[in-house]
Formats: sequence, structure tokens, C-alpha cells
Amino acid sequence: MKKQKTKKCIKVQIFLAAFLFLFLTNTGAQESLFKLKVVTEQANIRLKPDIGSIIIQQIQQGTVLESLGKEGEWYLVKLEPEEGKQVSGYVHESLVIEIERIPQEIEIKEPPPSPPITPTSFKPTLPQLDLFISGGGNFFKGGDLNRGSQGLADFYRDTLGIQGKGEIKPAHLSYILGGELNFPLSSRLFFGLGADYFLGEKKSSIEFERGSSSEIFTSRPKIQALPLRLVLSFYILPNFYTKNGIEYYFARCTYSYRFQKEDFSQEWRGEADAQGFGFLGGFGFVHDLTSHISIIVEATGRYAKLKGFKGKDNYTESTGLTSTEEGILYIYQGQISEQKSYPLLFIREKKPTEAGVIDPKEATIDFSGVAIKAGIKIRF
Repeated sequence: MKKQKTKKCIKVQIFLAAFLFLFLTNTGAQESLFKLKVVTEQANIRLKPDIGSIIIQQIQQGTVLESLGKEGEWYLVKLEPEEGKQVSGYVHESLVIEIERIPQEIEIKEPPPSPPITPTSFKPTLPQLDLFISGGGNFFKGGDLNRGSQGLADFYRDTLGIQGKGEIKPAHLSYILGGELNFPLSSRLFFGLGADYFLGEKKSSIEFERGSSSEIFTSRPKIQALPLRLVLSFYILPNFYTKNGIEYYFARCTYSYRFQKEDFSQEWRGEADAQGFGFLGGFGFVHDLTSHISIIVEATGRYAKLKGFKGKDNYTESTGLTSTEEGILYIYQGQISEQKSYPLLFIREKKPTEAGVIDPKEATIDFSGVAIKAGIKIRF
């Protein structure tokens, strides 16, 4: 009886061992990997599942990758191991498509140790700063600066009774240079400190011919501005962002009027400064060249109407007569008859109230407009 019981125990033990082996083998065969295909021109593989994380490798369109899993919008993918390089990274779901799942048998043994990562293989996973340096063109409205030039030209045209050749053209275009330092607040949101500088002017003239003689009126309005800004940028897509912010302007405007008649000439030149707030909004596109350098194209719109310009007007004649007046930049209607008046822009010591002056008020220089910029973003 004892021998029979012993044989039964041995059979039960063999059966349990075989069942355990089959269970473990089948469990390992159920796990799988993803196969992904790159569908954009170039996919950035990042160290962390974060748009602000550094790029450790760039993969071309059509490449097939193996993914070990997914975290939110990011796939963890295997990379070809190289000495001292990261062997896995993250790619955004918008850059790839899942093409199949492949069974993966798991061997029940200790996994091989990962190759050591040298200090030069990646930067610490701290928030990355980036610096955007740009240049481009800017369109601005001008406001009373352009109205004053046109008003004085119309005054001479009606006073002389001659239409004249040419026209007074408003100042609207300037070049723009700038820089912006961005601090990441999250994977998609960045806080920026920046500044721009733009300068624009327009010279134009009208010639009034009278027989063998002629008179020439010339105008040259000019603006300069240095807006400092605080902005928030939000990445809607990995390579596309929007931005909004507030600016503080250090602004200057200049008017220059000259009337020439044969040997006689008279000229007014005024320069005034002001400060004030404005707002901006826009969007941009980013194209990565390397893990540290990208090209950016950006379009922004501005709203900024400034008053309170203070400065100096210098008047000179060819006869040697000169005069200087310091004060505030005013716009007012200069009336020459009950039917006709013209907007005139001058710096005056006091608010003008003399005969022929209608509706005097502080001039508004309008820096509102649109800028198109392109530049380089450098990641630190």
C-alpha cells in the first residue's frame, strides 16, 4: 500500500510541474509590441514625453519603429544602440501610425544590463530655455504723423492754387529686429521675455510749377520704437504655436517739412518721445534642424496708440532766421477760410489757441500693425 501511495504522489508532482511550465509559457506569449511607421518628413525622438525635452535622434519618413508602450500622446520606441547613446526615446503620436502588433515571447531570465549612459549622451532633464533671434518687416498705421504731412501739403496746394506733380506718401513700412528668451512652464506652455526694435520713414515731395519757376514741398515722417514684452506661447501642435502678450513702448516720432522757392527755403523739424502700453498676438511655425537649433517663421499683430509726445521743434530759413520751441506734439485744424481747414502737426510750448486754430489736441501716433519675422531658436 505504501508503494502505491508513493507512486501516486510522484505522478501528482509531475503533473503540477508540467501545468506550471505551460502556464508561464502561454502567459509570456500573450505580451506584444507595437510596430510604428513615420508618416511625416522627419520625426523627432525625444528623451522624455515632453515637447520641451531634448531631441536625441531624428528619424526619416517611412522608417518602421518598435514601440514598448504608450504614455498619453507619446510612444516609447526602441532605438539602434550605439556606444554611449540612449537606446530608447519618445515620439509624438501625430508623427507616426500604428501598423501592426507583433507577439513577443518573454524568456524567464534576468534581463541584460543596459549600456551605461555617459555624461555627454544627454543633458539633465531640467526645463530647457530657448533664445529666439529674428528679423523681418513691419507695417504700422502712423496715425496723426501721416495726417499732418498730408494736411500741410494740401495747404500749400490750395494756397498756391496749383495741383502740382507728385504726392505725399504716408509712412507705413519699417524693418524690425528682435529677440526673445522663453522659459517652459509645462510641455506646451512657455513664458517669454522679449524686445523688438523697428525704424521706418518715408520721404516724398510735390513740385508746383509756375511758368519758368517752381516751388517744392517735401515731407519726411519717421518713427522709431523699442517695445519690451511679456508673452505666453502655447504649442497647439509639436511644430505650431500661438502667442499673446503685453508690451511697453519707448517710442519716438519725427516730422520734417521743407518748402523751397527758388533761392528761398524754410524748414520745420520736430522730434518727440513718449512711452506707453500696447498688446500683441500671433502664431509661429518651428522646423527643427538639430536637437539645439530650429528655424522659426512668425506673424504677429500689434495694437499700440501712444499720446503725450514731448520734444523740440526747430525752424530755419535760408535768410538765417531760426527759432526753437519745446513742448508737446499737437494736431489741430489750421483754418484759412470758413470752408477750408487742414490738419497740422507741430510741437508747441502751449496748447495752440490763436486765430485760425480749431480743435487742438495731443497727437496720437499709431504703432498698430502687422509684422512678419523669421529667425533661429537656440536651445540651451
